[in-house]
Amino acid sequence: MLGHADYRMPVPGLYLCGAGAHPGGGVTGAPGHNAAQAVLKDRKKLERF
Repeated sequence: MLGHADYRMPVPGLYLCGAGAHPGGGVTGAPGHNAAQAVLKDRKKLERF
């Protein structure tokens, strides 16, 4: 989906972290790591308010 390449989906709180996410499948665990970084970044934004 265009506009959703940063692991965030249109539903608030839903993140894509599987083999279909960048940088792709394999056994690296990179998509999960990158999605977790997005979750932490969003959480820090919410804690400021």
